[in-house]
Amino acid sequence: MTLLPPSAQTETTSESVWLSTTFAGQWRFALRPAREADAPMVIAVHGSDRDTTGLLGGFDALGDRVSLLVPEFPQVLAGQDIGDDYKFLIGNGVNYLDLLDAMRRDAAAQLNATPRATYLFGFSGGAQFVHRYALFRGQGIEGFIAASPGSVTLLRKDVEWWPGLKGADAMGEMLDIEATARLSIAFLVGDQDRNAGLVSRPAGSSFGSAFADLAGANRIERTRALAESFSDAGLSCEFELIPGAGHELAPCTGAAADILCRWLDNNNASAISTENWSGT
Repeated sequence: MTLLPPSAQTETTSESVWLSTTFAGQWRFALRPAREADAPMVIAVHGSDRDTTGLLGGFDALGDRVSLLVPEFPQVLAGQDIGDDYKFLIGNGVNYLDLLDAMRRDAAAQLNATPRATYLFGFSGGAQFVHRYALFRGQGIEGFIAASPGSVTLLRKDVEWWPGLKGADAMGEMLDIEATARLSIAFLVGDQDRNAGLVSRPAGSSFGSAFADLAGANRIERTRALAESFSDAGLSCEFELIPGAGHELAPCTGAAADILCRWLDNNNASAISTENWSGT
């Protein structure tokens, strides 16, 4: 799919200015500018329920020290249900790696500056997207937090994509694990988050695979297996069980905000900048 030039609309509230952009009549994001034009950016990606409102309010603890970009990926295109496509990066002719890159470039144009650092957060289906995005676009971000993913990609070269890495280049994109290895990485899941809303993906189904359940039977097992896979591959990462939390966005954004505050503080002291990132 070819992305058309975006048409931007500015909505003013009592608290901030929100810029809403549509690509090709379908692709939208909200942008909350930070105090400084080139401040770090947090990109927060929704799950299947597309609760962008919860994401917009979920990082209030970061205040105006970051710009917050919240994409809204479509559920339906041309009458077809494409709600899960973004989780797996490519589907129905749309490359969601390129799509987010385009959103990032447009957001930078709206801010009139390139963020000096970029972090990704994803919840549920969004967590699937961000950890896979980081495998291909690690050179353009500083870190990511994946919270409660339902289906995960283990760093195993002997297992077919998407449960593993084998054959990932068939998508027309190149893995860059060396770039991923330099990122700040955290995996979160509620200690009560098990099978609620978990999608089964057997072979023959949409995005199905014979290895779909390789990482475990529920989100806790799968998130832990994902963290262990990264660690076993030599990538440093954090793993956190959130006490009392089920499959809920708010506890995850709260825990993620705490982690991001720590990363931002560390980044102020010493960090690899993405000022020269172009998204091309």
